[in-house]
Amino acid sequence: MKKIRIVLLIILCLLVVGCTNPFVESNEETSVSTFSGDTLRVNYIDVGQGDSIFIQLPNNETMLIDAGEAYMSKNVINYLNNLGITKIDYVVGTHPHTDHIGGLEEVINTFDIGSIYMPNAISTSKTYEDLLTTISNKGLKVKTAKSGVVILSEDNLKLEFIAPNSDDYSNLNNYSAVLKLTYLDNTFLFMGDAETLSEDEITSDVNADVIKVGHHGSDSSSGIEFVKKVSPEYAIIMVGEGNSYNHPYQSIIDRYESVGAKVLRTDLDGNIICDSDGASVSCSGDKDFSSDSNSSTTTSNISLVSLDSPVSRGSDVTVSVKGLPNTTYDIDVIYSSGASKASGLEDKTSDSEGNVSWTFKVSSNVKPGTYEVKITDGSSNASYSLEVTE
Repeated sequence: MKKIRIVLLIILCLLVVGCTNPFVESNEETSVSTFSGDTLRVNYIDVGQGDSIFIQLPNNETMLIDAGEAYMSKNVINYLNNLGITKIDYVVGTHPHTDHIGGLEEVINTFDIGSIYMPNAISTSKTYEDLLTTISNKGLKVKTAKSGVVILSEDNLKLEFIAPNSDDYSNLNNYSAVLKLTYLDNTFLFMGDAETLSEDEITSDVNADVIKVGHHGSDSSSGIEFVKKVSPEYAIIMVGEGNSYNHPYQSIIDRYESVGAKVLRTDLDGNIICDSDGASVSCSGDKDFSSDSNSSTTTSNISLVSLDSPVSRGSDVTVSVKGLPNTTYDIDVIYSSGASKASGLEDKTSDSEGNVSWTFKVSSNVKPGTYEVKITDGSSNASYSLEVTE
């Protein structure tokens, strides 16, 4: 009878008073440290005039922030494939501009995806609408990226949004999802294209070791007081070589250097990798420099064998390179109107000695000029100049 009375009292307590059941484990999440000197790696992938950042967290989870223009999706996918990635735990589309979300549709279709975060910004562009359709067709839902949303919080590791802080902006850039990543004593900021208006609204501590500079180094971002608050060791600018916007502005480079930051740029340094052990950070690019005008951005893994240049409009071009054996290579020919869709520019796998070549036709509609031929295996890339004449 005594045992029965105890059970009845417990039931009564649960139903009437609402006290905690002592026989059920609490649903409250507890943080268990999974870190023991593991490395946090942030890959700033060179996608030309756009953003794509892949983060390998020390708890073995991964995050992708943006994926460049649609024609750059192959570069991002190859990069991740060469890392052996099959699942992306967190995907962030910072805002609905094509140089940030254009490649996400193909990436989402290619990999197993955990959660997707995007700001509550509306766009009528086909790129944005197609992305939403792809997300829906894959049975996924978009979680809102805004200040105060915490993606991950464990011992010594935190991923949180610190912007946007408002719901109504006249410029889509200011809807940019700004992410703060903290690992032990190191902090990374990812600014998207957030401009000074958004920067001024951020109330979180923005002091950081590394910042992905807002809006490709335009002076619409990186206000003087904001840069002083961040005071980073490294400032990473993601920007396309010879872009028509004149990004990055020299005044912004000077501004970051004035607070002691080392400025790295994807147009000059290629893919940039930052490693953190939680105590210190080191960042470096993978692009070598050469005085040879036809191979100014060749990396050590890819060397030019031959390239038909100059070439007249309407003619065939053959490009041959030597890289790693039995490796998939992607080629893009970038005209002023965008990437060429000519037949023959499909991904190819090098032979046992690393040789691979492509043959394609230059359209008769291409204006005479010098254009970029970009080849990548996902982790290394090389750019060459193709001169087109009448």
